[in-house]
Amino acid sequence: MYMTKHLRLYISPSFLSRFYTSRDVQFILNHFKFNGDILDYGCGQKPYSNMFKDCNKYIGIDFPDYSINKDMHNGKPDIFLGKDFLKNYKLPFDNNSFDSTVSFQVLEHHIDPKMMIAEMARVTKPGGYILLTAPFLGGLHEEPHDYQRLTKYGIKVLLENNKYKKVFKEQGSLFSTISLLFNEYLTSYMFHRNLKRYLCITIYPIFLLFSYLSFILDKFIKSNKIFLTILY
Repeated sequence: MYMTKHLRLYISPSFLSRFYTSRDVQFILNHFKFNGDILDYGCGQKPYSNMFKDCNKYIGIDFPDYSINKDMHNGKPDIFLGKDFLKNYKLPFDNNSFDSTVSFQVLEHHIDPKMMIAEMARVTKPGGYILLTAPFLGGLHEEPHDYQRLTKYGIKVLLENNKYKKVFKEQGSLFSTISLLFNEYLTSYMFHRNLKRYLCITIYPIFLLFSYLSFILDKFIKSNKIFLTILY
C-alpha cells in the first residue's frame, strides 16, 4: 500500500536524498522523544509529519506559495507567513511556544540562516529538540530563493550559539552524490520541448538504476567529505 501510494517517490530523481532523510528521521525518533506540540518551519506539504506519531500537535508554517512536493505529501501549512516576516524574519509565536521544532531542506532557502536557527531556538521550550536537515552538495533549486550551502561545521556553530548540542548524521556518500547530480542534470532538460528532453527520458531509467546501486557502492567506498545531506 505504501509503495503504491508513494510510487512517484521511488522513481524520483530525488529518491536517494528523501529516502535517507526518512530513514534517519525515524532513527532520531526512535532515540529521542518528540512529543507535545511540534512546529515544522517551512513545512511545504508536511512530507514527514506522519512519522511524528507521539506528538500532541504537528503545526506547519510556510508561505502561501509554498513549494509543492509531488513525491511525498501529507497535508498543507496550518499557518501562512505574512509580509511582515520578510521585514524581520521573526516567527509569529511567543517564546517557548513549542516542545520541539523541525525543518527539512529549508535552511538553504532562508536568506539569514543565523536568524532562522535563532528563531527556532526562541520558540522551542527549554529541554526541547531542534531537528533539521540541509543539503551539502546539490544543484540549484527553487531559484532564485536558493542562497547557500552550509557545511556541518557552519551549522554546528549556529546551533552552539543558541546553546544546542549537535548530533549530526551525514547522509549518503560519493556514489549517492554522483547519482543525484546526474539525475538533477537530466531532470533540468525534461521540461524542454526539444531533442534533449526525449533523450533524457530515454536514458533516465539507467540513471535511476544507478541510484539504487549507489546504496551498495556507498557501503564499500565511503567518504566523510562528500555526501548529500546533513541531518542535525
